Amino acid sequence: MTHSTEPTKVSILGKENIVVDYNLWGTYIVHDLLTNVPSATYILITDTNLHDKYVPSFEASFSDVVAQRRSNARLLSYQIPPGETSKSRVTKADIEDWLLSDERDPPCDTKSVIIALGGGVIGDMIGLVAATFKRGVRFVQVPTSLLAMVDSSIGGKTAIDTPAGKNLIGAFWQPSKIYIDLNFLNTLPTREFINGMAEVIK
Repeated sequence: MTHSTEPTKVSILGKENIVVDYNLWGTYIVHDLLTNVPSATYILITDTNLHDKYVPSFEASFSDVVAQRRSNARLLSYQIPPGETSKSRVTKADIEDWLLSDERDPPCDTKSVIIALGGGVIGDMIGLVAATFKRGVRFVQVPTSLLAMVDSSIGGKTAIDTPAGKNLIGAFWQPSKIYIDLNFLNTLPTREFINGMAEVIK
């Protein structure tokens, strides 16, 4: 869906990196990425709960926009199991091994851009992957939960859990863009929405 008006943009660290509106997922984000976060390779990473619902439509939008713009950019996608247990060294290594695999031809490099689609677990985990892969590559956040929209996607906090505790290994790595598509809120269970609102009030 196209926009009749420009989305709301919020400045952070001197740049209008936060974009807020309905119907961002798809064509708008693809155009904005190609224009403002240019790369030959984009890697969309999400969990298995979200993949089938959101990734195929994004792949279709990406193909259409790339063809319209006569761009050579490509989109790769990867999915991990949902939930806090995936926020681990093991999952991080699995993602990195996939990124480094010979099957990625041409290989993912320092100019690649990672797209993190999901809630706080995805944002924390994929942000840390971006902070350490090839000594740091650009990434963008597309938070799908209210809590992630108002907290974990903003500020550059990334981390994984260890047996000793949560968020004990991490880094501060600022996303190049944060796309807050309010349509995602319509899909949240009531309890999850209430938890997010509690964080807003807190």
